[in-house]
Amino acid sequence: MAAPGVGVTIRVRIALATVALLGGLLACALERPLPSDEPIPPDASAAPQVVAAYHLVEDGRQQLAIGQTAAAIATFQKALALAPSSPHANFALGEAKLRQADYRAALIYGDRVARLVGNDPEWRRRVALLRGQAYEGAGDMARAREAYLDVLRLDPGSGEARDGLGRLGDAPPIP
Repeated sequence: MAAPGVGVTIRVRIALATVALLGGLLACALERPLPSDEPIPPDASAAPQVVAAYHLVEDGRQQLAIGQTAAAIATFQKALALAPSSPHANFALGEAKLRQADYRAALIYGDRVARLVGNDPEWRRRVALLRGQAYEGAGDMARAREAYLDVLRLDPGSGEARDGLGRLGDAPPIP
């Protein structure tokens, strides 16, 4: 039989080793760049409502991913109530409205994002793609074409913009 306290010592060492391993994995995960469609987590100085809105956007994205569009929209709206100037919440709501074929609303949320983010090229690319898809869905092919060309000016390799132009019957320019 083991001496008293040996079992506890072993469990503590295992727990510490597990924490160290998970901490190392987390550090590695945080070093890789986030995909462009994922919200950037708020920093430690962010207001509590901004942090709560971030988590709501994450929840809504999960709902959207499994086809729960109406639930996702309600979740994104809660996020916007907490942080109306969140480009991520506005953009996510625009994407959800696009899925519902509410093209006018998708464009409104895309315009809000454009005002919030200024000249950030990644955001401009994302908003242009949203606009292209919304205009295409609404049947405004001239504006859809222009939006897809805007995407290609910002990201010449964008397969989504090229596919959009292909659906419109336009041959995308070769970069």
